[in-house]
Amino acid sequence: MRIRRSQSIPLADVDRLARSSRRTTFIHRGLALALLVVLGGAILLAQRPGSSAAGLAKGADSGVVVLDLSASIGTPGRAVVDPLEYLADTGQEFGLVLFSGIAYEATPPGTSSAELRPLVRALAPHPDICLAREGDPCPPDTRRVLPGSAEGDRYRRESVTPWNQNFRGGTVISAGLQLGRSILRRHRLEHRGVLLISDLDDAFDDFSALTNELVAYRRERIPLHVVAIDPSSEDRFLFERMIGRDAFVDRADMTPEGLLDERQRAQRAGVPEGLAGLALLLLVLLAVNEHFCGRLAWRRDR
Repeated sequence: MRIRRSQSIPLADVDRLARSSRRTTFIHRGLALALLVVLGGAILLAQRPGSSAAGLAKGADSGVVVLDLSASIGTPGRAVVDPLEYLADTGQEFGLVLFSGIAYEATPPGTSSAELRPLVRALAPHPDICLAREGDPCPPDTRRVLPGSAEGDRYRRESVTPWNQNFRGGTVISAGLQLGRSILRRHRLEHRGVLLISDLDDAFDDFSALTNELVAYRRERIPLHVVAIDPSSEDRFLFERMIGRDAFVDRADMTPEGLLDERQRAQRAGVPEGLAGLALLLLVLLAVNEHFCGRLAWRRDR
């Protein structure tokens, strides 16, 4: 078997190139290491939300959304619909727990946020209508319709949901939070946390269980954020004392218009400055590599 040797030109003064060879090897290895570091940094920056990503409100990326459907909320209007529409537009994936006197898992974690839209239509087919008597408060941007009028009766019939008859009873917030926490633990998503949407008007006999559940969230370091739907000062104070004011999400931040504004700002921001700088540095290093570490080319001595 013949071994084919690569053709080469013998060079008498090869020792004179030893110094240049070592310098070229050092430059080549240094540039290779720098290229790897810059490439790794660019990959990390590309995976993180930067100036070109829309900033979501606190809790919008939670692993489980726990939604209060108790009768104390009343007919769902803009106060409930806005956060749900906001979440539906985020493109996140999360589970959904519905609760009143009991709680059940409507969708598991990993479900697309777009699946909230049928629920929004079921809860509030007329979100801009406020069925209330004169003198009773109505959410902003809604039109008052008197309950006893023909128009009010029509809207009431059309607003019947699958939960009206057997589900919309008293409020047991501990049941919703306990189920949300167990779902996170089952899927090992404790770091994602829970977003609670409720009026915080809990049943009196649930106070002890709710306190224990809030303590469990704090002990297990599970993030808990709250969108409060017109709570009383006493109910809000209880949650602020247990989980802190920072856990509350401003409802004004969870409107479809707010998310649209964030996306428009992100589009105007363009590519993150850090990522653009690393891309430019990567091009410079490639050019330096080609200049100093390219193949030897013979030319005539002038």
